[in-house]
Amino acid sequence: MAHPKQRTHSGEGHLVSNLITFVVIMLIFFGCLYAFSLEPVIGAIPAFAIGIGLFTLAFFIPKQILGRSDTHHNA
Repeated sequence: MAHPKQRTHSGEGHLVSNLITFVVIMLIFFGCLYAFSLEPVIGAIPAFAIGIGLFTLAFFIPKQILGRSDTHHNA
């Protein structure tokens, strides 16, 4: 019986999807930085709220949503 090659890490073999995910998360993060720079234009409270919201997405999407793929245990 043939045994499939064991992957050394969970993202191995998914180069394109990893790159797309990285680019999307970095765009969200740079949008966060840009939102903080909008303070003179739209005011401090809206700029801060948008920046914190985008930062939360940029942090929690990879950590909580995408990071869950390796927690499945086979019975």
